[in-house]
Amino acid sequence: MKKCRAFFILCPLLGLTAIVCVFWRELSMELRSVASSNQLYCYWSSSNGIVELEQGEWDKEMLIPSRCIFFHKTSCSPPYLTPRQACAIESAARSNRNLNVFVLFFATGQFSETSQAFVNILQTYDNVYIRRVCLSRYVIDTPLENWFLINLREFSENRDWLYKGFHDYIRMLTLWKFGGVVLNLNSIVLTSLDELTSFAGVQNNRDTDVGVFGVDTSTNFGNNFVNACMEVIKSINPDSYSQYNITRVIAEVLQKFCYQQDNRDCRQFTIYPPEKFYPVLPYPRNMDEITKIMKNATTIHLWTDHQSQNTNVDAAANYRMIVKQHCPRIYEYSGNQF
Repeated sequence: MKKCRAFFILCPLLGLTAIVCVFWRELSMELRSVASSNQLYCYWSSSNGIVELEQGEWDKEMLIPSRCIFFHKTSCSPPYLTPRQACAIESAARSNRNLNVFVLFFATGQFSETSQAFVNILQTYDNVYIRRVCLSRYVIDTPLENWFLINLREFSENRDWLYKGFHDYIRMLTLWKFGGVVLNLNSIVLTSLDELTSFAGVQNNRDTDVGVFGVDTSTNFGNNFVNACMEVIKSINPDSYSQYNITRVIAEVLQKFCYQQDNRDCRQFTIYPPEKFYPVLPYPRNMDEITKIMKNATTIHLWTDHQSQNTNVDAAANYRMIVKQHCPRIYEYSGNQF
């Protein structure tokens, strides 16, 4: 009788074990398949070069809630910095001595000799931190953890969306974690960002695409706002995720909080016109006109990596003058490359 009872207990356990083994085998195959994609392999890989975020000597002390500026490079290409990208980081650090600037790479490996030279220059600023992020760990215990795992294959099949849409989702996730401001690496920071709280800066008046945004998570509104953004992102249907850029995510949350309700806290969120972060600079004109436009701007952006070469000699000279003023150390090292 005891043997029969043991048999009936053992059979279901063996069946359950077999099911678990099959499940884990299929999950492992899925992870290996997707992780082997050129676009995604670094999301699981350990770094053999750049220090991991929160493993640096001063990271925990310097990741002050809502007191950081973040730049992201989310591709798996070997880590590198161009002179203009290094200029963006230096200009942010120089204009914001009381804020900490984190540059987050997803790529593994080490910098090239030229990029390492830029890194060495940038790290002469005591508020600059060059760090690497392993995305599979970065999403743990966040609202996007399950969403990320479920949508692995869809991510790997859409390179354009990985470059822009997913990049912006990760930037919002960083603000959910730490608060602060996220900037693009094709910018030059002209003034302090210290007084910016929760905001978005649109790129142009025609399509109102958001390019720069920030969240002050020290306020109830900031916390509620970024949590709501996470809820919108994780509820996106895989068939339509490529249509959900960060502009649409922010617009849905603001509509819910600010247009459907009489929420006075919404006054804490500011939408800035293009002139704030994306002024149209008349490069071919004289420097006085450019200075006038820049006076009310916080950043300027370069729409292509070779903008100065595609304009005339005066335009390139004016651009180099701006660079020399706002990122002098990078300019001194590589002035001819601008």
